[in-house]
Amino acid sequence: MAVKFLKPLADASQFPTPSVTATPKFRLSDLDIAQHTKGDVRETIFTRNGRGAIGIAGTALRKENRKNVILIPAYHCPALVEPFIWLDYEIRFYPVRSDLSIDLNLLEKEISSGDVTHCVVVRYFGFGQNNNDVIQFLHSQPVEIIEDCAHSLFRFVDHFADSGKQVPDVSASICSINKILPTIDGGALYLKHKYEAELTHVGWVEEAKACAFIVGIPQRVAKIKALFKKTEVEPTQHNADPSEEDMHLRYFQPIDLASASYRHTKTIFCHSNLTDIRKQRRDNFEFIVKNIDNPEVGNALFQQLENEDIPYVIPFLLQDEKYFFDLRKKGIQILRWEEVAVSDCSVSQDYRSRLIQIPCHQQLSTSQLNFIVDTFNQLRP
Repeated sequence: MAVKFLKPLADASQFPTPSVTATPKFRLSDLDIAQHTKGDVRETIFTRNGRGAIGIAGTALRKENRKNVILIPAYHCPALVEPFIWLDYEIRFYPVRSDLSIDLNLLEKEISSGDVTHCVVVRYFGFGQNNNDVIQFLHSQPVEIIEDCAHSLFRFVDHFADSGKQVPDVSASICSINKILPTIDGGALYLKHKYEAELTHVGWVEEAKACAFIVGIPQRVAKIKALFKKTEVEPTQHNADPSEEDMHLRYFQPIDLASASYRHTKTIFCHSNLTDIRKQRRDNFEFIVKNIDNPEVGNALFQQLENEDIPYVIPFLLQDEKYFFDLRKKGIQILRWEEVAVSDCSVSQDYRSRLIQIPCHQQLSTSQLNFIVDTFNQLRP
């Protein structure tokens, strides 16, 4: 059955330039050249983006001379799904529960069909859910396990630092560097078996332009902003009938499969102080969740952090989707996954409009943290 993505519910052009951004910006002072990220980066493939890493994993793990059937959680970003569409996998969606954990009995039922070859496990927003149990279960099944750590860079790094002993080995693990660190590109991929293909770096001129942008040289910033503004003002038109768009890929491009990250992205990855970033993100999460007190508007999906949780954002469930627009108009870059695929999962179909992502990144100032809290608390039905 063809995958049918739902159309977006909003567009960035509807809102002012945010005063609180979803991700951190580059600061040279945040780098520590004397230290190096804990973990063996020799085992890491640095890709242009997370969807490129997913596509390479799908390519490397594809079964020859048989149908490739992959299970993907019904709650997702299209960028997770599109590489498998392009690679001609048969995609089946399995449901998530309201806390984004997985019902192992339902997952086992999906696999019992006997033709499933691959399964994706997503660590949503930097939280563990019951993923370790899911991976433990999948390890006993004849499937390739692809761990999506797009939001969980720290889990990805710890996989090497702890020699993979936290959970059984997976076939592949991916993360998106630029969701956590101040880079303008960057995916990272671990494959259990070596991937032989070479990825291509951009030329040094393009590398220099990217460095110029990341440090804020005005000419480059103006050029990039103009490009992004055009993309936002003139989004791809979506038809009311999703079936007319089955093969349209909004995010994935085949060139992603052959493209390495910028060279300086690896430098930032290796020399960022992850210990400090872990602590700051946890502290910001706890401050925001503790101080937002407006249950008529909604509540954080998770009220506390487990030891291994390092939040990418704070998932927050709104009572009414109208508050998303109120928050964006106030200048907070709230995100949500609007373009989930059509499925029988009632949670994912509901959460596309009501589950929002509140920034909690390491560069938020005290005034920004207070602004987030005050904005939520001042909302009225």
